[in-house]
Amino acid sequence: MELSHSVLETTLITVLLKHKIGRLRPDFLARCQWDEVLQACTGKKDSVLSGRKSFPSGHSSTAFAGMTFLALWIAGQTAAWCFHAPKPAASLRSSRMGLLFMTLLPLLWAFFVAISRVEDYRHHKEDIIVGSTIGILSSTICYLVFWPNPFSARNFTNEHCGRPRVIYGEEFGRSDMDFQLTRMEDDTEVV
Repeated sequence: MELSHSVLETTLITVLLKHKIGRLRPDFLARCQWDEVLQACTGKKDSVLSGRKSFPSGHSSTAFAGMTFLALWIAGQTAAWCFHAPKPAASLRSSRMGLLFMTLLPLLWAFFVAISRVEDYRHHKEDIIVGSTIGILSSTICYLVFWPNPFSARNFTNEHCGRPRVIYGEEFGRSDMDFQLTRMEDDTEVV
């Protein structure tokens, strides 16, 4: 559910910017198929319209939204990015380098997707930089709303390690809030 919030937020921002700013794709002239005699584009209408929506890269923003969320989640489960957290004794999880590499794999995949958009001549490098930034920021915000900070050692020392954030729980400093459910009617019954 949290991942879907991240991807939907990223998609919304990306589509709004594509329609507001646009920009010609690097392969726009091939899409347009300009005819000198007609002085007009003779390419397919959908392809020509899509060729005007290069900024920001939707593939880059979506890839980074999903993969950044996954990297944060893995780091939050394993304490890979928190070097002050206690390490478990002699296990696969005790290798800080292995855990760090495991959390960076999703980000490397997203980077590969972003670079492929420039290599395929579909986007300018500015398009993928802004799209990637949108994806990273959206997924980080959505992750931190639902899950504890993967950089804080406090989140790996208690019994709630690896669990979603409890927004109004005592372990997050909200013990002053005391909620009780009550009835709206008067307790006396009318006979």
